[in-house]
Amino acid sequence: MVLPKQSKDKKLVWVRADILSHISRIANREGKTITTYVNEVLEQSIRVYDMKLTLTEVIDLYMLTRISREGGNLTIPRDVVKYLISKVYNSNREELMQIFYDTGAWFGKYILARIGSENLVERLRQILYVNIWDLNEVYVDKNGNTISIRCVAPQLSMEETELLASYVDGMLGSIGFKPVEREVIRGIIMVKVEGGV
Repeated sequence: MVLPKQSKDKKLVWVRADILSHISRIANREGKTITTYVNEVLEQSIRVYDMKLTLTEVIDLYMLTRISREGGNLTIPRDVVKYLISKVYNSNREELMQIFYDTGAWFGKYILARIGSENLVERLRQILYVNIWDLNEVYVDKNGNTISIRCVAPQLSMEETELLASYVDGMLGSIGFKPVEREVIRGIIMVKVEGGV
């Protein structure tokens, strides 16, 4: 998206030499002038701001989405998932719960291998939001050594909520969190954990 041109006035902006050097190399690789490249970057920054996001949030969400896809996560229409769960859940509930737990545990280890443990608690909200289908909201609060996590998705059935709770349990356990409290009701997962890597 290109913003409409208001005027051809130009302003002088001071940029650190090391940043300008990087920008120059990138613009050269892209076959653009430094001015064209910087204007495009600033236009995209304005788009992000207009979406009520920060560049850091956009980049972090993109990286987590990419890591998730590379880790085997798929985007499947909700109706398909709902149908498959309805066919398997009642006859194989425990097995399905274990599969979700094991998958969450594997993904937790995968996340640790990809992004490390630095700032993991702070990134936990984004990790859960990106990797658990159909979540409307994710809250992560830290109070001392205890971390409270709430995942809210009112459109989910009780079966779907229980399976996702198993996934969350597996993921949190594999990255070193020990359960303190757990409550699962239709569309809401509330967990308190301690520890972590």
